[in-house]
Amino acid sequence: MIDTALAAQSLALLDGATVVAARHGVIGRGHAEALMPALAALLDEAGATPDRILVDVGPGSFTGLRIGIAAARALGLAWDVPVTGYASLTLIAAPVFAAHPDTRLAVVAEAGRGLLYVQLMDRDLVAEGEPLALDAAGVAAWLPAGVALAGPGAARVPGARVLADAWPDARDAHLLVGAAALPPVPLYISAPDAVAA
Repeated sequence: MIDTALAAQSLALLDGATVVAARHGVIGRGHAEALMPALAALLDEAGATPDRILVDVGPGSFTGLRIGIAAARALGLAWDVPVTGYASLTLIAAPVFAAHPDTRLAVVAEAGRGLLYVQLMDRDLVAEGEPLALDAAGVAAWLPAGVALAGPGAARVPGARVLADAWPDARDAHLLVGAAALPPVPLYISAPDAVAA
């Protein structure tokens, strides 16, 4: 599992729900320089190669997405294994729903330039509507009543009930079982023309 879409670089080799080896840290920029050495160390520690690859396809940083997806596709070709994508906001939601299954949840992540990615998610990890890129005040105005927030940047939203503020973590990939698999191509989001206040 390769996650480089946001500021965290998160890698994991899983056997079912068991984490065989993992690397996780917030690095901000520098995924290009750090990814392959981190992957090599992970595989050396595990002593195995995966039988499939999951990669974060966004939303996220243009450069981070390209780095992670290119690496995943290249390794998939080299190892002759399938490559599947997942949405970064889904991976953020998965452990929150595992801990709070009856909550109503919107997931947020830092989008840069003062914006947050935000999307409603149901407990089956199915996105409700399209993700948006809004500033913190726009998220607060858009957020339906009774919906909690999770994800990095959630604490920036005024008046929000925040359940978790963690970055996507590859060690949680086993929780994505049943979530829709996406093609390994990047998802891009644009800000709406206008947001009703």
